[in-house]
Amino acid sequence: MLKNLRHAGLWIGLTALLLAGCGGGGGTSASTDSATTGATPVALKRTTPMGVLVPLYGYPLVSSGSGATYTTAENPAWTEVAANAAAVPTVAIINPQNGPVACTTPPSATLSAFTQGIGQLHAAGVKVLGYVHTSYGSRALSLVQQDVQTYAQCYGVDGVFFDEVSNKGSLASYYAAAAATMRQDILPGSGQAALVAINPGTYPDLSIAQTADITVMHESADLNLPAAPASLASYPSAKFAYLALGISNLTQTQAATLSSLYQQGVGYVYLTDQGNGNDPWAKLSTSYPAQIQIIQALNQSKN
Repeated sequence: MLKNLRHAGLWIGLTALLLAGCGGGGGTSASTDSATTGATPVALKRTTPMGVLVPLYGYPLVSSGSGATYTTAENPAWTEVAANAAAVPTVAIINPQNGPVACTTPPSATLSAFTQGIGQLHAAGVKVLGYVHTSYGSRALSLVQQDVQTYAQCYGVDGVFFDEVSNKGSLASYYAAAAATMRQDILPGSGQAALVAINPGTYPDLSIAQTADITVMHESADLNLPAAPASLASYPSAKFAYLALGISNLTQTQAATLSSLYQQGVGYVYLTDQGNGNDPWAKLSTSYPAQIQIIQALNQSKN
């Protein structure tokens, strides 16, 4: 639940990254290899690069001081995601206020900050999704569609990230309707098709997954990856996303975890050490640049 409260020479470089991430190849804690346990079948050949799906829930601006000394600056998390986007396909999720703030004329300070921040992400090549919660299918569909239409009206996003998604096939028509509204109303400035991302946080029924372009099948404070059920055999692994939060030993585990997920064909990942009692999505992972470097090396290794 992502609510508020990213050739031989190549293999040599990748091996160095993996060894550095794993502490030189020595022993690891019990959680370090959990992403390879009970894993989905290995993808023998990837046809698409691995990307990052980053919950970028911090406000686009940070402030300091008061009165005459009050100043604002760009949020370092936003600038870091933008700065690294050229290396790895990047999809960022923005969440102004557990969903969008209203479109107003003139725009509110919050709306202005987000539209400016989204513009800077777009300039760096980042695809931006707006957050919409669905309360596992119990939220009125009209309210979900209203949030989608608000993003379409004044945010300039590339799609929507539906959170708190049920994994039950009985709600497939609900999510299909929400996705249809998004695809009809959101027209990215890039000219590309809008993206539908959903977050059941576990493997859903196939009918739920089929409503989306990206399905978060893992969102947890661990690195486990259970085997995908046979019912999802026809769903491309490149559409799966894997999110792990509150991983305290991330610098020692992320290289092996990312390599395993890459070999399994997972399309989007994001691992963070943030959390442990705090909002894990308010700040960027402290190892984000290293994470990007590892994924970039993995993507290059397939060429």
